[in-house]
Amino acid sequence: MSRTLFVNGFKHLTTLLAFALVGEISVAQTYPNKPIHLVVPYAAGSTTDLQGRMIAEVLTEALKQPVVVENRIGASGTIGSERVSRAQPDGYTLVLGSAASHLAPMILMAKPPYDSLKDFSPISLITKYPNAIVVAKSLNVPDMNGLVQYIRTHPGMPYGTAGPTTAGRFTAELMQSLLKIKMTMVPYNGAAAAVTDLMGGHLQLAIVDISAVAQQLSTGKFDVLSVTSKSRSPILPNIPTLEETGVNDFESVAWVALFAPPGTPEAIRLLLSDTIRKGLRQPALKTKIELTGGILVTTSPTELHSYLATELSTWRKRAQENGIQVE
Repeated sequence: MSRTLFVNGFKHLTTLLAFALVGEISVAQTYPNKPIHLVVPYAAGSTTDLQGRMIAEVLTEALKQPVVVENRIGASGTIGSERVSRAQPDGYTLVLGSAASHLAPMILMAKPPYDSLKDFSPISLITKYPNAIVVAKSLNVPDMNGLVQYIRTHPGMPYGTAGPTTAGRFTAELMQSLLKIKMTMVPYNGAAAAVTDLMGGHLQLAIVDISAVAQQLSTGKFDVLSVTSKSRSPILPNIPTLEETGVNDFESVAWVALFAPPGTPEAIRLLLSDTIRKGLRQPALKTKIELTGGILVTTSPTELHSYLATELSTWRKRAQENGIQVE
């Protein structure tokens, strides 16, 4: 009797799995049949917005349905992201998240607005950006060693960052712990605003992702002392990494990734990730990204999930080891 029940139960489970698989395939075959909304939780004209519009262009052309970009800004990207976490899991609402919206809140906030691993379905990692340590010309420090010495004689030196929950903040916190210095964060509403104040003489130090710096390099109004990636940036080949300046085992990069609401069918997410991977590797689009300082790293949904899980684990450990405070 028990064997019969087991066999019948197994058959029932197999049937349910088969129906689920058929359902996903059916959804993928008819998707999309209406416009897709892509939420970019950052300002129009930002680097993330630029990438969002490139992704919209790629998807529109390949899937034959319009992709509408919606800029829903605020709270380092968490406002727009939270909205998408509650949307229908049908593939018609997506969000272009970042380390600021999907990593930092989980590390730096006592009560983050969502769980980045549980409340989103991963689609694809898009790009990585090193942070740049940038100083005003008026500060007159020649290199990172000079900056560290200056901060030690001026403890509490203000530094600008794109916001309180950004990769720039991570970089600054880790620098303070490893180099035994003290700085005071001045959070801006985006990296571009911090760089603008730096060029205008209202700020002497900024730690922001390299994309914001790349747009203003030609002005000559600031010096880039270091980048925070493991290797030098292709657009700043003469600027040393922090490791090269003597800070061992240091890496802190910003990144951009595409997510859907939790429960979005895997078949839809695979279709989207494959389409984006092929589209963004077109030479013209790839070059656009590289000119902003980005490194194109499109992935599968599974690879994005693994990457985010590793980032969360790594930075939680670093926060504990280096006394990075949760707010």
